[in-house]
Amino acid sequence: MPSKRPKVRLPKIAKSFLRTKAGRRAKFLIKQLHRRMAEDGLALSQAQPADARRLVEELVKSPATREAKAVYRCQLLRYFDYLHAHGAIGFDPASLRLRPLHSKQQLPSIAGQFLQALRPTHKPATVTHYRGSLRKLYAWLARCNITASQLDRGRMTDFLQDLAKQKLQAGSRITVIVQVRVFLRWHHERAALPHHPDHLIRPSDLPKRPTYLPRPLPPAADRELQRRLSKSDGLYCQGLLLMRRTGLRIGELVTLDRDCLRSEPSGRRFLKVPLGKLANERLVPVDDQIVELIERLQSTGSVDRRWLLETPRGKRTNPARYRAALREAGEGLPTDGPLVTHRLRHSYATTLLSAGMSLVGVMKLLGHRDYRMTLRYAAITQETVTEEYLKALTKIEDRYKPTGPAISSSHQDPLRMLSDLVRWVKKHIGHEFNLKRAARALVKRIERIQEDLQRLTSRYGSRDD
Repeated sequence: MPSKRPKVRLPKIAKSFLRTKAGRRAKFLIKQLHRRMAEDGLALSQAQPADARRLVEELVKSPATREAKAVYRCQLLRYFDYLHAHGAIGFDPASLRLRPLHSKQQLPSIAGQFLQALRPTHKPATVTHYRGSLRKLYAWLARCNITASQLDRGRMTDFLQDLAKQKLQAGSRITVIVQVRVFLRWHHERAALPHHPDHLIRPSDLPKRPTYLPRPLPPAADRELQRRLSKSDGLYCQGLLLMRRTGLRIGELVTLDRDCLRSEPSGRRFLKVPLGKLANERLVPVDDQIVELIERLQSTGSVDRRWLLETPRGKRTNPARYRAALREAGEGLPTDGPLVTHRLRHSYATTLLSAGMSLVGVMKLLGHRDYRMTLRYAAITQETVTEEYLKALTKIEDRYKPTGPAISSSHQDPLRMLSDLVRWVKKHIGHEFNLKRAARALVKRIERIQEDLQRLTSRYGSRDD
């Protein structure tokens, strides 16, 4: 029989942490950490940042999903923060974080005033993005030991090159550059900078945003995935099916109200989508199957709940659970890439376009404000392109086909007909590899018939019926 692993003896500081709210959630992880340290003969007082970083990386390898890895890392870092605050370790665990923690005091007062001016007209998430962009700017200014008033075109070029070295995506770099320029314009209006912001940052400084192909699921995989989701009684599978058949974003799905169905006097039903990414509501027409699905979800749980999809504790569902359910439901399907929830939205839009729906109609269903957004999210499928291409070739061939006067069937020349038949066989069959031998034999037989007919015609002459 395999020997049981020895019981881990936790130090007093670890037991004290486990009595906190954060520690109760990380009990198993803290025990695993101290088991690894005991196996390595490492004490807390002797631990160095390299040792802690190695232990963290070893422990976060075990979970399968990226979300679980992030939770493990967060719990371990909170434990090291607790140890540092109580003097149990001799190093600052801030060096273990993938991204260093920032504080509001790192930004000067002029930047804080700018962010405060944005709050009445911008969403909180947008203000947060501006704060991140300004932190990048002022972190670079601090490394260069200069201030914003000392910026010139050359130094701004150095800042843009520093952004490129950080290996940010083109879209992220564009966001940072544009938001920094907005801040410098605001700064210039209140305290004149030596150089105008439009001279510091020019339109040519913006990197070209790559154009990615849409990522709809292949038709066969899409049908099979919908079949699997419809057979499942799980809450998250039902939510994914609703997302696929209505084109919802994952954020819109988790915030759907329980009373989300709307009706017209004519009897048509609509799904009322709440405020989402673009802060706009919309109505999506639904058929009887979707209405039945929504009513089935409404009948589960408490009748006075707020959300259509809720956990047993009455909380909003977690998007990470939908991602995990989608990976499980799509296991083994040929999806041509990672299976993420947003591909359901791409499949919804692409299917409608392939069925003949107009681009403007799909744009309204997706909740886009500009048709160019719809073109990025949905495109004509390859099958539709191929079909339209073949139809176009057929029209071109018919248009340029040589036409001549109609020949009466009673005056057709048999020799000419045989010659045309030989040319047709050579053109349409003779180039096929598997039919070359059969085509050559057929051509020889037709040519012999043609020679026999030529001899008979020359000897007896042709006579009309």
